[in-house]
Amino acid sequence: MKIFHTTITTILFFFIVISTSGCVTSEVANMAGTVQSTLFTRKFDSISYHKSEEYNNTSVQRVLLLPLTIESRRDKVVDDVTEAFFIELQKSAKFDIVEAREFQDILSQQKDVWTRGLIRAETVVEAKKRYKVDAIIFGTITQYQPYEPPVLGIKIGMFSAKSGNIMWSADAIFDSSQASVIKLLKSYHKKQYQRKQSLYDWNLILLSMKRYAQFVAYHMIATL
Repeated sequence: MKIFHTTITTILFFFIVISTSGCVTSEVANMAGTVQSTLFTRKFDSISYHKSEEYNNTSVQRVLLLPLTIESRRDKVVDDVTEAFFIELQKSAKFDIVEAREFQDILSQQKDVWTRGLIRAETVVEAKKRYKVDAIIFGTITQYQPYEPPVLGIKIGMFSAKSGNIMWSADAIFDSSQASVIKLLKSYHKKQYQRKQSLYDWNLILLSMKRYAQFVAYHMIATL
């Protein structure tokens, strides 16, 4: 069976070896081109992202968003988090975003991308044929705690519908028990909420996983 080999192995390697102090930028040549890696640690030390040269040199106009996955059976959180990313991708206006509907073949292959670094060629072909997209975004919820203090961990990526290579990926854990996350959340609230919603002020975001997921999506999509 024909398969595309992605750059997941190289990407995961970065997560382990990058220094945890300061801001580090490194470049490594691989099959998909040069991967640029940046890890911000002084302000918020739980987010990292990677872009390939293919991403920088490709005109991406239409992207398919797959529902995010989670190990446990929590359909509602999957819907809430996927909707949050859909909203923030639309707001970013970087490209047209399309939701996947009744596309079981490609959904069943998502986990292969993270666990094996493989994606089936026929899956990509079918996505291009059905949705006429340039790229596909997939992701998984790695950590989830809905009650205070909420925690949401996301691993997300975009691969080319033409080559099958990973063009962008981001990995983050937003733990609201950390002061750096609260600082980020307060800044987000000030920018995104023009009027005070209630006496809860910025704490309102902590009371709703939908709002918290959108806060997380906003910052992860900013790395695109």
